[in-house]
Amino acid sequence: MKINNISRELLLSVYIRLPLLVSLPLNLPMYFRLSGSELRLLLREWYHNFRVLGFPTPQNPGMPGLNQGSKQWILFKLIDRAIALCREQGESIKGVELFCADGFYANYAVQRGAESVMGIDNDTYQQDKARLITKLLHNEGKISFAERDVFDLPDSYDFCICAGGLYHLSNPSDLLKLLRESIHTALVIQTVYSLAIEAEDYFETPAPHWTWGCRFSHLYLLQMVTDCGWEILESHTNELKGNKRPEDRGSAYLLCVPE
Repeated sequence: MKINNISRELLLSVYIRLPLLVSLPLNLPMYFRLSGSELRLLLREWYHNFRVLGFPTPQNPGMPGLNQGSKQWILFKLIDRAIALCREQGESIKGVELFCADGFYANYAVQRGAESVMGIDNDTYQQDKARLITKLLHNEGKISFAERDVFDLPDSYDFCICAGGLYHLSNPSDLLKLLRESIHTALVIQTVYSLAIEAEDYFETPAPHWTWGCRFSHLYLLQMVTDCGWEILESHTNELKGNKRPEDRGSAYLLCVPE
């Protein structure tokens, strides 16, 4: 579908989302190069606003925007340090982002010096968004995406970004053990933890009020990570301002290396 033959549906989409779209770059030649499906995808609400990476995307100012503000600056710092550790060891800088969704942190990593990043997620819609924004940021040559299970790693890597994923699993320790065998230099973790229960042995699956996933205390997380063969170099916590329940509000950030 050509831009000069936009459907009524697309025009209505633009009109409805106009308050969210005012920040999009005014670059008409670029939009002419997009297909109709790509343009529709761009006009939808995004989980991340990619403004800090060079291309603003329309984002719901509620939970996604609040939580991105809580997470991104700490994760940027840890990703930078993970890439620096790869350089210090003289390794290549090949990474993987698990639970990558729209590919926000994969794109950040290549902008900060990663040679290549594989983004893995099992959500087709989010993978389509990730490929689109990677194209718009001109990072196609360095980032690829695979729709597959995070336990099905196609290769080994120098560093891994695992942001927002462990609490979606019923068996997070199994993934940490797998990564211990597949990641050579550095692992960056962000995960929700419960503020409601602080006991060091607190682990629950499924997560409270969910039918899937898990919840754990911060102390349990730290012990689980070290038990799975990782040394924690850096640790931070804060609260996800977009999440209301204490079970969903704690956010932990770790930079780890193999023991």
